[in-house]
Amino acid sequence: MQLSTSLSKIGNISVNIQQGNITEYENLDAIILPTNPLLLREPGVSGEIFKKCGQEKLEKALKKLKEKEKAKRRQASGLDEQPVLFNKVKEKQLILDFSQFLVMKQQEEKEEEMTDIRFDVSYVDHIKSYNLQNEQQVKNLLFVIEPEKFNEYLMIQSIKNMYFYKLHFRVIKSYQLNYKKVAIPILCQFFDNFEPKVWAFQYKKAFIDVQEQLKLDYQLEIIVVCHNEDILYGFQKTFQSSEYVKATNIYITDVQDVEVLVNPVNQNNPYFGASGKIIEKAGHALEQDIREQITKGNRWVLSKSFKLQEQKIKYILTFIGPVQQRKTRAEKLQYFFQKILQICNEQLKVESICIPLLAIPQAIFEQKENQNFLLNRIALSLKDAILEFEKEKKKHKYIWISIQDDQLREFCVQLFQ
Repeated sequence: MQLSTSLSKIGNISVNIQQGNITEYENLDAIILPTNPLLLREPGVSGEIFKKCGQEKLEKALKKLKEKEKAKRRQASGLDEQPVLFNKVKEKQLILDFSQFLVMKQQEEKEEEMTDIRFDVSYVDHIKSYNLQNEQQVKNLLFVIEPEKFNEYLMIQSIKNMYFYKLHFRVIKSYQLNYKKVAIPILCQFFDNFEPKVWAFQYKKAFIDVQEQLKLDYQLEIIVVCHNEDILYGFQKTFQSSEYVKATNIYITDVQDVEVLVNPVNQNNPYFGASGKIIEKAGHALEQDIREQITKGNRWVLSKSFKLQEQKIKYILTFIGPVQQRKTRAEKLQYFFQKILQICNEQLKVESICIPLLAIPQAIFEQKENQNFLLNRIALSLKDAILEFEKEKKKHKYIWISIQDDQLREFCVQLFQ
């Protein structure tokens, strides 16, 4: 039963994020069935779909598909063309030609590989939905392979495969499925490091890539079905857009016509990276302000822009880290961004801010974070803070994110668009 819903548009793709049970949806072209490399039933969503479709019928259909794939692989490897040489221990002892023995061993190894066909994450296919077709007018099951261990790259590929599959059929088989309405569950939700907001972005990125690469010329509705409120909340937040947030490759000290420049500083090394460049360009007066506040134990320093006034910058808001009073990395990031928005809106009443994103980790964390953490968490935490801020009907004219890393900048563009 549907409990909550939100709608986002990505080109011709409508993404409808809902909470509910995927097996209760009606009038669909397809439901996505997540399965493993052996095409076996799994617990959770997969098991529910098996049960609703008719487990015996579905298992029989998948078994036929495996047999078909097995025959295809046998033919490709040449096993069907080779005579069976020997397959008993006694016969092996009679072999005089050692080369024949090697051929036999290779043949046996290939036969063993064929015993249990495994599919990789690039494989995707469709089958009947059986009971769901008759009772709920769900036409097909489109199954995708989930990796057996958590692998972010492979999971993104699994999500994309659901939609690139149609292109595969058009080009290779000249057959157009032309799905218009598809329901998809949340993949990989049972992994220990599953984070709804991070995972939601992988869905969003996959949908953006599909729209850009396939150039869809028709409307496609994707219903993302979340089974609990935490996942629903994470997905809805991630798919919301913030049009006034812009990413730029302009270095933080070269930005112009911005009211507030954010300066993240680590008290143990205030001259490192972007903070050192800001202090150098603003001049000695800013350095004195920061030193005085460090001795007083203050964390936030609001200064004039000094020499940066020439670039039409009014204030420099310095944060002196690291953050120590909050335990988790997410809490530290959330505190940092919320405090910036609060000071700029309530105290300064300004409308434009520029934040050097890559300077944040060295300022607020006590230890160096890896690039994967940067990509997945910092921009997401900024978006969380902005959306919470907007709940109070407060909004800035624009927030610039200064990023020199091309990959991270593209991440932010897709996240906020």
